[in-house]
Amino acid sequence: MSLTKVSSLPHVAQLLRHKKPVRITLFGSSSTEGVGASSLAASYAGVFEQKMSAAVPDKLEVINRGIGGQGAMQMHARLAQVLADKADLVIWQGGVNDPLTGINLTDFEQITRDDLLALRENGADVALIDLQWCRLLDECPVAPAFQASVHALGKELEMPVFPRFELMKLWSKAYGLGREDLSPDGIHMGDTGYRLLGEAVAQWVLDLAAE
Repeated sequence: MSLTKVSSLPHVAQLLRHKKPVRITLFGSSSTEGVGASSLAASYAGVFEQKMSAAVPDKLEVINRGIGGQGAMQMHARLAQVLADKADLVIWQGGVNDPLTGINLTDFEQITRDDLLALRENGADVALIDLQWCRLLDECPVAPAFQASVHALGKELEMPVFPRFELMKLWSKAYGLGREDLSPDGIHMGDTGYRLLGEAVAQWVLDLAAE
């Protein structure tokens, strides 16, 4: 699959072009924290950092701001911490717990929009990751609306969105993996899913920065 490049990451692109240090904050919930991985190295964040390090040797800092179970309101409460990171790129991963906990879609959109704008106004490039393909979200009637909302926010704010949901289904077909092979407990990804995710997100970031 060829990922659609909705917009570039101009700040990161300039830093890479001039071989300057790059600081990236991963901001999200359990996928970012790495719940379900056998180790930090096997998590999405660990794999992402390893692959990015090949492109930014000795000049890369990846800050993991993932806390499992959090939705838009809890992430908003931590926004000041993320702003203080002064990251060159913030990769936002959210919208998963909100449909499962019953937050109003309009509230989710407003909180998320305000936070994403604050991150950009703080000087960071901002990219988004959409929801995962898993049993609990498949069984949640309102999950598709939140999935669509993440993409709508990305389009509205001109921030690229990594299509995790679609790619997980493609990985399933390409590698002969079932849904539960990628998310063994029904929501959290396992080592195989995290490896594919970390590698793909890192390559996506590098491709966007190369535009």
